[in-house]
Amino acid sequence: MGDAWLSPDTCGVKLNEFEHMTRQMTRAAPALADLADQLWQTLNAAGVSTAPALEIRRLAAWATDAASDLRRRSLLAHDLDREHIAMKMCTPDGTYLTLPDRYTDQVAHIEGARAADALRRAAAGDRTAWDELNRIRPEDVTPSFAQSLMASLGPTNLLAIPIALAKPLSGEMNLEPADGSLHIVSDSRLNADAKKARTILTFLARSLATTTDPQSKAYLGDHFLDQLRDAGRSHFPPEAPPTSRTDGYQSLATILASSGPSKFSPAFFRVVGNDMIAYDKTQRKNTSEIVTDLSGHFHLGNALDPGATKVVRDQAGLISRHGSYPQRELLSPLLEAAAHSGRDAAQTLLTGWHGPFAPKDESLNKTSNLYYLIHDLRPDWGKTDHAKALAATLQTAASGQDPASTAIALQAAKALADNARTYFKPDTAQKKMTVDKDSADDLSALRPAMAQILSNHIDRLHSIYRYLHYTTTPDTSGLENGDLDYVLLDVCRDANAYDTLLKAEIVHARLAVDAAIARPGDVTRNLEDALPSEGWMFGRLLEARTRTVQAETDRLEESNAQLREHVNQLVGLIPVASLYGRAAQAAPAAGAIADQATPKLLGALETWITQRLAEHPDPTILAPKSNTEATQRLFSQMIASSMVQHRKFPLADARGEPFGTGDGHSVLRAPESLGHVELQRFMEWARNRAGFDHFEEISRSTLEQGRSEVAGHFGNDLDAHLPSS
Repeated sequence: MGDAWLSPDTCGVKLNEFEHMTRQMTRAAPALADLADQLWQTLNAAGVSTAPALEIRRLAAWATDAASDLRRRSLLAHDLDREHIAMKMCTPDGTYLTLPDRYTDQVAHIEGARAADALRRAAAGDRTAWDELNRIRPEDVTPSFAQSLMASLGPTNLLAIPIALAKPLSGEMNLEPADGSLHIVSDSRLNADAKKARTILTFLARSLATTTDPQSKAYLGDHFLDQLRDAGRSHFPPEAPPTSRTDGYQSLATILASSGPSKFSPAFFRVVGNDMIAYDKTQRKNTSEIVTDLSGHFHLGNALDPGATKVVRDQAGLISRHGSYPQRELLSPLLEAAAHSGRDAAQTLLTGWHGPFAPKDESLNKTSNLYYLIHDLRPDWGKTDHAKALAATLQTAASGQDPASTAIALQAAKALADNARTYFKPDTAQKKMTVDKDSADDLSALRPAMAQILSNHIDRLHSIYRYLHYTTTPDTSGLENGDLDYVLLDVCRDANAYDTLLKAEIVHARLAVDAAIARPGDVTRNLEDALPSEGWMFGRLLEARTRTVQAETDRLEESNAQLREHVNQLVGLIPVASLYGRAAQAAPAAGAIADQATPKLLGALETWITQRLAEHPDPTILAPKSNTEATQRLFSQMIASSMVQHRKFPLADARGEPFGTGDGHSVLRAPESLGHVELQRFMEWARNRAGFDHFEEISRSTLEQGRSEVAGHFGNDLDAHLPSS
């Protein structure tokens, strides 16, 4: 039978009363069955409906199953009470024994309590306890097991276990033998002990994720989160001096580093995660040392790293204190956990926002977690993972098109701009940008993610630039004149990040051109309205890329070649219908030039480029010699492709041309379907009929204006500025 007649989670029982109810149900079941039989015979003999008897018979069957289930539960309740592994609740009307509802849950409840006891014994040095723990696999952790395990341990004991596991490993590595001797533990034993420790950390992490999620039936309540937060700030041992103690959050970070695919709830990050960042802020003020997890604290190298198969030693048999394994900053595991726990979780950690509640505005609070992680911790990231974990969290948090995602993207941009102004310095005498390379590369792992984030919000960047083009008042996001230029300067230092932004702008420009041509009215006037914003953005990207790598000739030429190569791949010809994956000729409305279109369209553009590379188009067809010329040709491709799609060319003029089709060449072939010779002829024909010279002049002038504006924002304290490159 199902268990729906009792609580689906757990129920609290008084042993005597529960046993009495079990006896009553056991007696009631056969009595109801006898009553049903007698009533059925009577009603049947009288020739009336036997439905009442059938209903009692149904109740008798239910009572029979319920009695059997209650007897099983009663036996288990006595076993739990006898072994002292059940939780008890004291209430005004008596003491209740908490009893899991389902039999499998009851078994898991016992196993969880026993595992907690084995963990305590193993942490105390009892190696026989490992035999019990070796039977547990992280993938076998169930909600009932996790709930029993965490409740039995409690937050303080939970955080003490990783410390107790790490200390012996540190001793086995013989970092600093207390007696000066050099006795090396065998590799096999060290690897075996490290593997056991990693397994324990993994099922602890999974259990913690389950029991701190309010949506899980294993949730241990808000008070458990509060206690975990308090334990994180506790010292182990409690009375030890600062130089020889470990803090709870260092242990928690080690558990989180082993969480793998386990997802933690926004509630966990709101209560514990935010406090962990606050703790890190305090510690950073009090010490010049990077606060690390237990691997860094005990110099364990890769011993506790998930996926490690062998602990690496140096040739002397010792793991190096300053060797191949960079220290893992305390917050990296927290950020990694947030990154794979979903957008709500990542947003909660970075900002404190949760759920569907949008921020009141997009401006950046410089005391926020986000600003601290990007701006204040920048030097620390340079000594650890160069913000790889932060990049993953930020990308998850800003991945959507909701107001919170947009706000986080712009706030991250503001923090990066404040960073970039400190290590990018214009040398107006030499007319070039100088850079402190070490400082600039502290957050190098953040650049590809930030490029993707800015690409997802490319339309918002356009609107900010348009706003700041006419005023010196900061945007509602808090971004001021020049901020986005410094962000582009920093992000475009990475060639792949620059390419991502360039492709996003190509997609945006293609949509803008298509919307302008599809819009009712004069095509020339519509394009005159649409092209400047796109030309300005191309100019800004090109100037930022040029300035950030101008001291490196080879890389500069490579970056100049990127735009020209995209033109040679004829990306401007890709029709919007193909970008959307639609066969219809319908054009998107003007409002379709929005951020939500960009991620999907970027994927389609990548496919298009891959196909063109496979076809090896003749680069002599469109071989621009400069970025300005490349941009002009790119817009020409876009305009020609869109005008064909929306039938804006005079078809009569296509008679006799190889790019026409149908009777009398009344329909133009799609430009992307043309061969090399046909395409060259078509572009020459289109130029004479669509005013390409006028549009190319707009793109040229606005591109140069965009470059000049960016350079003008790169100035010194004497208000001297760089010229455009």
